[in-house]
Amino acid sequence: MGHGCLILAVLLLSSASLGAAIRDTPASRLALPPGPYLPIVLWHGMGDSCCNPQGIGAVQDRIQRALPGVFVHSVATGATESADVLSTYFGDANAQVRAACDALRALPQLAGGYVAVGFSQGGLLLRGLLERCTGKGAPAMHTLITMGSPHQGVMDVPGCWDVGGGAGVAWSWCKAMQALLGHGVYYSWLQHNLLQAQYFKDPYHLDWYRETSGFLADINNDRDARNSSYVAALTSLRSLVLYQFDNDLTVVPRESSQFGFYNGTHTESMEETAAYRDDRLGLRTLNESGRLTLANCPGFHMQFTLDWFEQHVLPHSPAALRDVDGNAGTARLHPLLTGATLSPSHVRLPSLPLPAP
Repeated sequence: MGHGCLILAVLLLSSASLGAAIRDTPASRLALPPGPYLPIVLWHGMGDSCCNPQGIGAVQDRIQRALPGVFVHSVATGATESADVLSTYFGDANAQVRAACDALRALPQLAGGYVAVGFSQGGLLLRGLLERCTGKGAPAMHTLITMGSPHQGVMDVPGCWDVGGGAGVAWSWCKAMQALLGHGVYYSWLQHNLLQAQYFKDPYHLDWYRETSGFLADINNDRDARNSSYVAALTSLRSLVLYQFDNDLTVVPRESSQFGFYNGTHTESMEETAAYRDDRLGLRTLNESGRLTLANCPGFHMQFTLDWFEQHVLPHSPAALRDVDGNAGTARLHPLLTGATLSPSHVRLPSLPLPAP
């Protein structure tokens, strides 16, 4: 099978995200903490660039308007805008994480630590950065917020999870793409050159996945030789916030954005997975210590308004605490996150049930 067909199949994994819309409407914000604020690091998703004014650039602008004086750094993995977009499809996730880690080390504004916000694929890469850079001269990531990120990988072509079986053009197309992925996604060339292949996870061939996955199997500690430094890094977070899009058809299954996955017969929630029960990454430790938040966003993948982002996501960003002499200290969470007055609706919004495969 030629690389061309496999590349087409893998790129189709991300095709649904290209219609992502970040919309602006008049602000109606929740109360945000007073400054000064911890710096914020953003990592954009597929098909976007670090500074696209119609994409992540609009998010950065809203953050800086909502949190006056905050320093925001948007990760770029290409030297130009077009190269940055291209790198969201073609490249090595491991190399991109290393480059981003080096870039953050060079930013003096991050010396006191930062809040990380990752969008789709960018959230997965930020978690890789956290696990691999913590304790190696990189600034401390205090909070990680991810928006529809495939933390447990993806297992299907966008839209095929909801297609009925047995007949029709859509069903035939889905079966053809699934066959291409199933037979070639773990080829070494793809695992080092196509981003989406590097977090593809076939629930029916987990041994093959563990043996050949170029990125996901490592950062998820899915192999027998587990990396204790990854657990230490994740559990060093003051807060991990995982957003799932209610109608997500791009991340398949959508529960992957909250560390759930399809086990071959049904979709397991994070708490039902063996990885959680064994605390393979430290998720159970974070959850039992009250530092893990599962939240939902209404709508399809990466379809949200800037108002919604400001109202629901920014309150998770801790402000930098200063002592009476004005010296920077530790971070404090926004009052909404203390738990004292937090209602269940702030933690988990209603979600739609996952259609049966």
